[in-house]
Amino acid sequence: MFATVTQDFLFKDTAMKKLLISAALLPFLAGQAAAAPVIELELGGFMMFYGTYARQKKSAKVPMSVSFPPLSAQTKAIGDYNTFDLMGDAEIYFTGSHTFENGMKAGAVVQLEAGTDSNTSNQVIDETYMTFDSKIGRIIAGNVKNASNMMAVRSPTASLMGFQETDFTRLISVPALFSYNKATYATLDDISTKLSYITPEIGGFSFGISLMPGNKVKGKDADNLLIPKDGIKIFKRGVDTTALYTHDFDGVRMDVSGSFSSYKPNLKANDINAKESNLNEYGAGIAFAVGEWSFGGSYHFVNSSRFAAEAALAVQTMGAHGSSWEAGVKYENNAFAASANFMQSRADSFTANGKDDYTQYQLSARYTFAAGVDGFVDTAYLRFKSASDDRALSNQGFAASAGVKLTF
Repeated sequence: MFATVTQDFLFKDTAMKKLLISAALLPFLAGQAAAAPVIELELGGFMMFYGTYARQKKSAKVPMSVSFPPLSAQTKAIGDYNTFDLMGDAEIYFTGSHTFENGMKAGAVVQLEAGTDSNTSNQVIDETYMTFDSKIGRIIAGNVKNASNMMAVRSPTASLMGFQETDFTRLISVPALFSYNKATYATLDDISTKLSYITPEIGGFSFGISLMPGNKVKGKDADNLLIPKDGIKIFKRGVDTTALYTHDFDGVRMDVSGSFSSYKPNLKANDINAKESNLNEYGAGIAFAVGEWSFGGSYHFVNSSRFAAEAALAVQTMGAHGSSWEAGVKYENNAFAASANFMQSRADSFTANGKDDYTQYQLSARYTFAAGVDGFVDTAYLRFKSASDDRALSNQGFAASAGVKLTF
């Protein structure tokens, strides 16, 4: 059913955006007084610092700049690099909510990138969105990740560095024009303007859908496109759907998810005379938890044209034609947690006939000294093996980090 809705939506005029949002909110706002509710503002966030160690190939080529179309890159060898470094991350959250007399709750979230080292982005605003909760479900409107990202089941991890979409790629460099997908859920639209709806849980089942009627990342309209960046106009609009099932079998918890996402490319805006085939993504995951142990894994397949895959790479997001899978196990006992995870991605190469192969092994441990104070250690081995005979387009390395995260 979701696939049919997806294909129909992608070809409708994106002027429906205002109508979609207005119609979706009506059931939630019905019966409310005109007086403005009092929103109670709360402050939160996190800050983390960690020391790092990394070893990788000095001869590997990394991109200095990427242009499209056609896809090309100016490259340089990694050369000498800092084996040891100090890095970090920080965000500040502003949240507010109000519960109406009929039980409906309205909320707002603004996340600010606080930055803690010179390697972080100069972007100030991260996610900004509003929520409307009632007995018929939740509506999320704003600049936020999609429903499958929120609901996808994946392997458990104790890592504070992240496993999928890991921060370790800041230490072990991704080679120039390397083709891979860094997650087993849809990441193409990233944090962009969208309208999402998540149903209540019924019999263990819940469903989610995100509609993306063609807005720029961070919410600034630009030529009615989903992700325009540096003059590259890649996708007109998209939709993401997901389903989640949870059940407890006499102390054994099981979570299963499935997702489908579709994005319509914009070849005409790039003066390309070809059929505009949708970029489609399919995902599934399963996980179990028994006492102090949990384990699971997930699979993801991206069906994309050469144009769509190259355009996605050019704007530093993921859309390579191919598959990825991951698995992991975690042990957690009170304040201590540890995990082992593995991930592999194989996608059509941009530089040769064949597939580029990405492999990631990661061991992680975390200890909670007090509420909101965590110490952590992570180690990882990353390998980027290109299908090209040019070995400088491949890289591999070992990295480790240890630090503290404060949550407030």
